[in-house]
Amino acid sequence: MSIVKLLRITLCGMVAEKRTVLDRLQHLGCLHLNPLRTGEPGSETASNRPEAAYRALRYLGDAPVKRLQVRKDPDFDMDKVVAEVEENRLALIAAQHRQEELEVHIRLQAPWGDFKPPKADEIGGYKLWYYLVPIYQIDRISKDLVYEIVQRDNRYAYVVVIGKQPPASGQMPVPRSAVGHRSLSSLHHLLERNSQHIEELNFERHSLTRWIFLMSQHLARAEDQSALRHAADTSLEEDCLFVVQGWVAVPRLAAIQTFADQNHLALLTEEPTYEDRPPTLLSNPQALSGGEELVSFFQTPGYRDWDPSRVLFLSFALFFAMIMADAGYAMLLGVGLLAGWRRLGRSHGGRRLRHLVGATLGMAIGYGVLVGSYFGLTPAEGSLLSEMHRLDINDTDMMITIAVIIGVLHLMLANGLKAVYHWGHHSALVAVGWNIILLGGALLGSVKAEVLPVSLDAAGWSGMVIGALIVVFYGSSRPVHTLKDMLLRLLGGLYVFTNITKVFGDVLSYMRLFALGLASASLALTFNQLSNQVMEAMPGLGVLLGILILLLGHTLNLALAIMSGVVHGLRLNFIEFYNWGLSDEGYPFRAFEKKEIQHE
Repeated sequence: MSIVKLLRITLCGMVAEKRTVLDRLQHLGCLHLNPLRTGEPGSETASNRPEAAYRALRYLGDAPVKRLQVRKDPDFDMDKVVAEVEENRLALIAAQHRQEELEVHIRLQAPWGDFKPPKADEIGGYKLWYYLVPIYQIDRISKDLVYEIVQRDNRYAYVVVIGKQPPASGQMPVPRSAVGHRSLSSLHHLLERNSQHIEELNFERHSLTRWIFLMSQHLARAEDQSALRHAADTSLEEDCLFVVQGWVAVPRLAAIQTFADQNHLALLTEEPTYEDRPPTLLSNPQALSGGEELVSFFQTPGYRDWDPSRVLFLSFALFFAMIMADAGYAMLLGVGLLAGWRRLGRSHGGRRLRHLVGATLGMAIGYGVLVGSYFGLTPAEGSLLSEMHRLDINDTDMMITIAVIIGVLHLMLANGLKAVYHWGHHSALVAVGWNIILLGGALLGSVKAEVLPVSLDAAGWSGMVIGALIVVFYGSSRPVHTLKDMLLRLLGGLYVFTNITKVFGDVLSYMRLFALGLASASLALTFNQLSNQVMEAMPGLGVLLGILILLLGHTLNLALAIMSGVVHGLRLNFIEFYNWGLSDEGYPFRAFEKKEIQHE
């Protein structure tokens, strides 16, 4: 659970060799560059991606079926292919919009019948005016109008008025309806031609997917060149010398020293000072590195703070498991993970994600076995699974107690790690004070719930008072020289102590683990009971309806469980845990390196 220690290094060499040195440094890929000067106006930066090309690559990557990839083509023209893909994408969007418009026109015009609306000069200057009149308002049509009811359903009459001018205000009970100038058959013909055009565009898109690999290669190289130009523009030049500066991880310092020797560069190594804000480089074992994805998703800790990756990895898995609360659902998701295991392993981020998802589903299966829920069903008495059923999710008091204890321990862990990593600073003692308050409150709650003996009641109150005194006294870092300073420091501490309501509110927030888990289990049970009732009430057809209810019901419940598990699992980590455990926000370590090219 560590943030890698960094050193600031400065490399100095001859300007004539700068481009070669920077290219080799990019191949080495271990330095986070610090710009020493502003780049030239109009120069590209590493963040300026060729958006049109990336948009084209995403568009081809989303194609449902892809062609065999072309891996070598000396005549490959990146700009030409991107232009063709963009043209196809825009044409397909326009055709799909046209398809929707034609379908709407057909649906609106179908009740009027298949006819071609006449022009004014075809019927002596008369025109047709169309009205959708509710049945109960037909009597309100003016008797002075010449009209015909061409269609009628249980709600509306489709009225066509003939006249040189539209009916005057008050002659019709409803506003005029819009009917196009094309016949229904011509609209169907246009719809058919547009469908064929969409099919042709999809064939063209399928054909263009053969360039995905070469496009990825060219994009990676284009980004590498952009980053290289940015590094050259932001390095410092003085007479015949150039200077490059950046941050490097201590374990990679030997590689930098070897690099400097091989390229005849001067090397200066410095420890970061208190005024410096180095980037944050997290380092975790491969099996737990998925926690880094969670950290980068919300907030990167500061360089002098601590790494919450492993805590987030384990706590997110636990919270997701408690919210899903069903081993059957978790096993079903596990099958999906195994199906996509190799695909996720093609990238570094994918490998991290599959470890996180695998651990989460493993814990969800274990928790589901403990609560004895398998798609809402409980195991038969006397079976092995029944013996492993140790938690009754319907026991409200017990489950609330478990959720609150988890909340107390989670927040105490946050404050404890904060105290360890900031020991010597007043904030560490404040964190200790909050932990004593949390422990005292937990003891009092357990005594009240008759979980612990009454004799511990005094210990709970003592902890609350001692913790409160620590928070009030160390809540402010104001130095004390006079009585006024003491009073101001105590006032500052009292202001910090007002967070007492927040700490207990955050603990109670963990009750959502029980509430959402119970809701998921109850929904699964309800769908099972509803399906059984339908099967018993309607023999034959009821079996089909019952199976349909099971499929739709459990699909809906699984989707809700996944959404709740992700949203609330992250929320308890990023809102409650982060609030008490981390005090500084940093920015991630971005290595100056060559882009990885995916080989599919």
